Amino acid sequence: MNAITYLITSLEMERLKINRTLVVWLAIFAPAFVVVMAFMAGYTNGDKFYQPGVNPWINFCEHLLAGWSLFIFPLYVSLLSALYAALEHQNRGWGYLYSLPVPKSSIYLSKLFVLSALIALSHVLLVFFGLGAGWLMGQLKPAYGFQDFTIPAFMPLACMNLFVGGLGVIVIQLLISLWYPSFIIPAGVGLFATLASAIARSLPVSHYSPYLWPYAFLANTLQVNHWSYTILGWSVSVYVLGAMISLFLLGRRSHV
Repeated sequence: MNAITYLITSLEMERLKINRTLVVWLAIFAPAFVVVMAFMAGYTNGDKFYQPGVNPWINFCEHLLAGWSLFIFPLYVSLLSALYAALEHQNRGWGYLYSLPVPKSSIYLSKLFVLSALIALSHVLLVFFGLGAGWLMGQLKPAYGFQDFTIPAFMPLACMNLFVGGLGVIVIQLLISLWYPSFIIPAGVGLFATLASAIARSLPVSHYSPYLWPYAFLANTLQVNHWSYTILGWSVSVYVLGAMISLFLLGRRSHV
């Protein structure tokens, strides 16, 4: 068997492993939570947010993207990666996995790709849930004007780029989650890093934190041409470098 065949086999094993687990439900719940919060805020205080004749989708999407990128996304990645790794830690499955006649690299890469795919799915759901919430708002509160406009084109583009901007967080949190069997350590690191980055976001040095990159990418504007696309390159670089470091570190251990 070649490396690609081993990886495909490992991916199929991971798919079966997460089926009907809290890992999948969390990937769905996180974007739904953000949309519900934005919907409730708009429904109760829409008179303050939405002006007559102005596309209300712009303000609604702004709330979604700001809340998701600054707090929910990095915290969600931290919890999801810790929960995902716990499937092996709790069942002591690492010894079994490392006894299989497959390269350790395929085991790690399959987990990294599955975790990345789940987080990509969450960004797709953020767009669709937001679209559904805006349609419902138009039915319940026609005075806000949601039914008279369409969701801005920047929303799906922003979600796609936010996912890329969060790749650095994904690879970091997965390594921490695989290295430490305790659920509290990776979750705590993610919580501390997220809060520290958010509090210090006005400082130039804070933009070196991968946990702030999704938010920093938007550059406090909905103008697509003004987004910080350089951050996407940083994130992809950290993702690739982090994967290589993880392969080296985890490959040297007899067990995780």
